[in-house]
Amino acid sequence: MRNTGQRLYGRVHLRPVEVTYGKPLTRGCAHQSEQRPARRPLPCSPSTEPQHHKALSGRLDWLNRFSLPELVKQGILPSKERTVDNLERLLAFFGVGSPDTAEELWRSYRTAFRRSTVLEPDDYATAVWMRQAEVKARDLDCAPFNRAALTELLPHLRALTVEEPAVWLAELPRLCAQAGVAVVFIPAPPHTHVAGVTRWLTPDKVGVALSDRFKKDDHFWFTVFHELGHVLLHGKRLTFIDDTRRGNDATPEGDRSEAEADTFASDILIPSEHAAAYRHLAQRPMPFTRIESFARQAGIAPGIVVGRLQHDGALDWKHGYKLKRTINISLTEKADSPQAK
Repeated sequence: MRNTGQRLYGRVHLRPVEVTYGKPLTRGCAHQSEQRPARRPLPCSPSTEPQHHKALSGRLDWLNRFSLPELVKQGILPSKERTVDNLERLLAFFGVGSPDTAEELWRSYRTAFRRSTVLEPDDYATAVWMRQAEVKARDLDCAPFNRAALTELLPHLRALTVEEPAVWLAELPRLCAQAGVAVVFIPAPPHTHVAGVTRWLTPDKVGVALSDRFKKDDHFWFTVFHELGHVLLHGKRLTFIDDTRRGNDATPEGDRSEAEADTFASDILIPSEHAAAYRHLAQRPMPFTRIESFARQAGIAPGIVVGRLQHDGALDWKHGYKLKRTINISLTEKADSPQAK
């Protein structure tokens, strides 16, 4: 029914890769327990420290592959100077001892997606985003994962779509934490195309990270339920990354998982009891009062209905834009999601 190469509200390709519980995308933090966050690499002994320092001094060019001003802005580096100290700080952030170790793992990650092992500029920014998401998700207090509790929670999450963004940006992490899902918001940095990621941190805790890649509530809520679809439908040893750019290298497994998560999200937002009314609306969506009326009847935000109509070709992309609400997840950074604590 739906092209498996497309998300409901935009092109997003899911790339699953099997991982060990608690093992992040960097070797230095492998097999961490929930109570043991990533640590800085062990310092060199006095006899090896000069050699280590000299080796890193020859790899300062690696810093050029990152947006240093962005790393400073995020508090990862104290300055944008290309120094050995900053290189050590960046490696410590990733939990590895050398640039080669980081890139070796990132290449193996790309190989799992059947993609070229040549790292592209946005892969470095995405790696930073994912590491931030992992650290933040691990810090959130969550109940042990409960599939039944999460399933029962879905109608309540759907009802949040009609609330103001400030409300659901707080309530979404709080409610999901009760079912063992650590929802975190990390603004999309420049040069990335990632919309979200789902990753099991332990057998009893799953992290769901969401970016503000699209800025509007229709994309945001579809991504929310898309990621929760992965949680409920797919294996605990898989990580799913939603990338809005690369559309020609998804694996068959990713295509199947994507289609299933798309259908899940679509059916949650406009369930079967409203399908007939939606089809009637799609035949003549204008004037906008018809969209707003259906949204009230279905109990969802009108922007979500606009996005669905646009995707289905029933409404031009330039119409109904004002019915979509803008989100600003950077507001949650100041509070650091205390509701989930």
